[in-house]
Amino acid sequence: MSISPHIVATDPSEKQANISVQRYFEISLLLMLATGFLTVATTGKLDLVSMVCVFSALIIKLWSYVRAADYSLAPKTVTRISIFYIFFYGLDFLIFSPGPSALDRMLSATVHLVLFTAVMKIFSARTYRDYGYLATLSFLMMLASSVLTVGTTFLVFFTLYVLFAISTFLSYEIKRGVEAARRAPEGPFRAARRNRRAIEKALVTAALGVAGGIVLFAALLFFVIPRYHTGYLTGLSMQAQNITGFSESVNLGDIRKILRSPLVVMRVMPEGSLRDYAGIKWRGVSLNSFDGKHWFNDNTEQFPLPPASYERFLIPLPDGFGRRPRRPLRYRIIRPALSTDVLFAAAEARELSGQMRWLSLDQTNSLHAPQNANLPFAYDVVSDVGLPPPGELRRAPAQYSDEIRLLYLRLPPTDPRVGELARTLTASATNNYDRAAAIQSYLRDNFRYTLDPPSIEPADPLGSFLFKSKSGYCEYFAAALAVMLRTLNIPARLVNGFQTGSYNRIGRDFVVRARDAHSWVEVYFPSYGWIPFDPTPADPHPVLPGAWDDYTDAAALFWSEWIINYDFGHQEQLARQIEQDSRNFQQVFRERSERFKRRGIRAAYRVEGWLMSHKLLVLALMLGILAALILTDKTRSLAEVRFLLNWNFARRGATLSPGEATLTYQRLLHTLQKKGYRKKSSQTPREFALSFLGTRWSHGVLEFTRLYNLLRFGQAPVQLSTLRRILEEIKK
Repeated sequence: MSISPHIVATDPSEKQANISVQRYFEISLLLMLATGFLTVATTGKLDLVSMVCVFSALIIKLWSYVRAADYSLAPKTVTRISIFYIFFYGLDFLIFSPGPSALDRMLSATVHLVLFTAVMKIFSARTYRDYGYLATLSFLMMLASSVLTVGTTFLVFFTLYVLFAISTFLSYEIKRGVEAARRAPEGPFRAARRNRRAIEKALVTAALGVAGGIVLFAALLFFVIPRYHTGYLTGLSMQAQNITGFSESVNLGDIRKILRSPLVVMRVMPEGSLRDYAGIKWRGVSLNSFDGKHWFNDNTEQFPLPPASYERFLIPLPDGFGRRPRRPLRYRIIRPALSTDVLFAAAEARELSGQMRWLSLDQTNSLHAPQNANLPFAYDVVSDVGLPPPGELRRAPAQYSDEIRLLYLRLPPTDPRVGELARTLTASATNNYDRAAAIQSYLRDNFRYTLDPPSIEPADPLGSFLFKSKSGYCEYFAAALAVMLRTLNIPARLVNGFQTGSYNRIGRDFVVRARDAHSWVEVYFPSYGWIPFDPTPADPHPVLPGAWDDYTDAAALFWSEWIINYDFGHQEQLARQIEQDSRNFQQVFRERSERFKRRGIRAAYRVEGWLMSHKLLVLALMLGILAALILTDKTRSLAEVRFLLNWNFARRGATLSPGEATLTYQRLLHTLQKKGYRKKSSQTPREFALSFLGTRWSHGVLEFTRLYNLLRFGQAPVQLSTLRRILEEIKK
């Protein structure tokens, strides 16, 4: 609908329609609400029915704007539906809402009530109070999401939310200003649709500019303001990934539950050469007892380690560590929220430092941080992964202490064939190292790796694995090796942890996922301690990273390291890095400036020499430039050059804009001036055209002037080819 200028509209809705900000404002507010709801939905805290209903409502409302249709609900309809929902709320609380207690069911039903109210407001919002309710609800959704998640997805949605919020508030202020004005605003175009598009384009540009400034300023404040770990809301943000196999009791086969999961369980940022990390495993928990179906630790006591300094712990030396060669590794582990207090590190860990107040050690040398369970955090580790050569292990004595024999030689009633197989495989071995290596090689070479092993009997999983299935995954291989070694009176225990992971060349870190979970065996050698053995063959169908995985993992690493775990230590590191980069930049700048200065001096001498040897040529060139300046009475502007290009080379059907009308009329005046007719400054274009009545150019000049007035003052489209044809006829 177009409204003529100078008409004063008294009705607020009529004035609003005059500039079409209402539609832009409602779309921005709806996108703001949709972003808040999408952010909550990604936390996994909403049920499927609620998400489908609200998503459908948002899509239908957005589609109404695309179709320019009114899908609003009448007040009577809203009242009837609301009365119906009062009765449905009771049914929702008693029947539909899940939860172990009445309080949980009431909370779930109340969440449904709030979402229902939001949907009703979406289709019935007419007042500023309704708009304020929707904006407040969207903000509360973002606030709840910030507590429930710490992922990179929240960053994306939060950025969109800030953009839509700025756009909404800008259009809100314009909307209020228009409604408070005493006359309707006038746009530069006669068509209402063109005015609406122009103001919407301006609002989008302004919103993007303001949002960009806010993001830059907020980022500056984030990295500058001192940061400390207070933990006021960390208890509310628990959304730990549930990983099995890292508790004090593990059923044989439990680890299979996470071997198909792509979830990232930690990131390892190595120092030094990557070759030093080949084959490294991240040790988690070790289990010493087996009852035929599951592994466990019968003694769960943990011994607290006193900190050597603030958030820095030294790990006691294990037995036999002094006779091992030194091979230190330094690395940083960034761990998301996991449902375990176990700390993962390469054996043997010597030093840990990070966001930990307490650290404890169990009897199997496994590390625990009870206060950091279910929380994301990072820690730095120094490990010594040096292992004695096989020759020394072959000469190790076979006498064990009573404690070692009591804990690591116990066996439940097992299939007699297990012991017979172990003795057969090691008949030619003369020491415990060769016996362990022989059984390890047998399992690797004669069994198949699969996550779906056939013929595994729950009553006897180990016997059915060794003598029927002959296929399985790491837990079965490790259990078989440990049990067979114990039948030979060789102390052994099961270890659950993770393999090295896939290296990310962009983030320069090892990405360890749940599917990298692994089980292996540690065998005890007096004077050397516990030595790892891995009997599991390679997976014939490994999962390879995708083409974009490096980039997405690098973004997630930056988010975890520099946003989630950003603290005062990171600020110091960032300040040192900025200072070092500044010094390097100044040094490089000075060196390049000196080189540029020397080159400039040499070039100046060469130019001076050339000028001195070509004096006459230089004089002629200067005189030519002076003559050109004197003869040129005017210069063309960029708009004139663009007009000339359009005039001479535009395609058929091209039209002129109102801003080019004056340049077009000047071509007519220039043509007539050559024929001896000069327009007086007191004459209007129409008066000048009427002065040609009775001449052979009368028709052409009158028609050209009419089109010029229509283009300039009527803002009507005029084809360039028509004006060009008329001017050519006048020239002839």
